[in-house]
Amino acid sequence: MKTQHEITLPHPVIVLGRDDNGKAHASFFAATDALPAARAATLMGMLALRADNDAVRSLLPKLPKGKLFESGKAFVPFVKQDLYKQIAAHLPEADRAKAEMVRSAPADVSQQGHAATPSNVPDDWSKIVVGSLVLATEDPLEGWFEATVIELKPDSVLRLQWRHYLDLPPFNRKLEDVALLHPSMKL
Repeated sequence: MKTQHEITLPHPVIVLGRDDNGKAHASFFAATDALPAARAATLMGMLALRADNDAVRSLLPKLPKGKLFESGKAFVPFVKQDLYKQIAAHLPEADRAKAEMVRSAPADVSQQGHAATPSNVPDDWSKIVVGSLVLATEDPLEGWFEATVIELKPDSVLRLQWRHYLDLPPFNRKLEDVALLHPSMKL
């Protein structure tokens, strides 16, 4: 017998979707962040899946933890295609097709509003210039992601923009805190 005043506890949420290149992204957010994470998913053209059953909860340890930003958006890292398909299988039927849709992203824009498309892949730190493509991380356990150098600042500080997360604000990293892509990488 259900009562009229039944209490519903929040559940962790998985945010998932594809970027403008069709790459799979997914991460989990704790139950305390469930509502803002669901809002971020909507804002970013992604989906939110409540981990309200054992099958979905069993996927949480396989996922990186997402990060919420003051802008209302979230950092949702790449995941392997197989894992993404496992998660998407738990979506309501109406959302499964949406999970496979490629999200269209705005053109790369630097802080000044000029094109910031990567122009080179340096093979040495001394060759990093504005437009270079490097790797950066929020936390080494979350992985390294492509970032474009949009400004060279004093004291070996680089102003970077995530290459595939254009809606996130630019950020600074010291030169020694970025990595280079393999020299065979071609754009």
